[in-house]
Amino acid sequence: MKNIKLFPRLVVVIGVILVIAGLVTVGSGIYIRSFIGDQLAGQNIVTPDDASIPNAEVNSIATALSMADIIQEHAGNFTGGLTYAEMGRFAVESGDPAGTSNPEEALKDANGNPVANAARNTQLTASGLVTSLSLSAMAIGMSYGAIALGLAFTLLGFVVAGLGYALLGLITPEVAERYGLHPVTA
Repeated sequence: MKNIKLFPRLVVVIGVILVIAGLVTVGSGIYIRSFIGDQLAGQNIVTPDDASIPNAEVNSIATALSMADIIQEHAGNFTGGLTYAEMGRFAVESGDPAGTSNPEEALKDANGNPVANAARNTQLTASGLVTSLSLSAMAIGMSYGAIALGLAFTLLGFVVAGLGYALLGLITPEVAERYGLHPVTA
């Protein structure tokens, strides 16, 4: 008889473990969302007038992606649409953003040293900012996924624990009597 009662109790324990795991996952998702939101808000970033979401504080998926898009647009305008990899390290006399990587062809400063390509440096900075904002948006999205998954685990845990308790009621007279049922083993 003890072995018969072991399985339903094990099912209840598994259900409780699923509930706890679900609640921990929900808590983790909420913490991550709060942390990323605070990090973004702490930067005091506001989207410019020409962004898809103008004059908004960057603290959500939509505003982070809007800011990333406008940074990339502005950098593209400055660099003539060239990416970082398409530009040379040094500026050229003509001012062409493509520049050159050959120090002999580069524009020279007063000391005779090649001048860095400002367009390339701008594109590098823009790429870093766009990546950072995009990762923040992705982290917020993942936190929402963690919250949803945690809620699903919690619900599943309650269902599994309830099934285990129902199985226990089918074979245990004390549990069955609480609900006005007749145990199978009686």
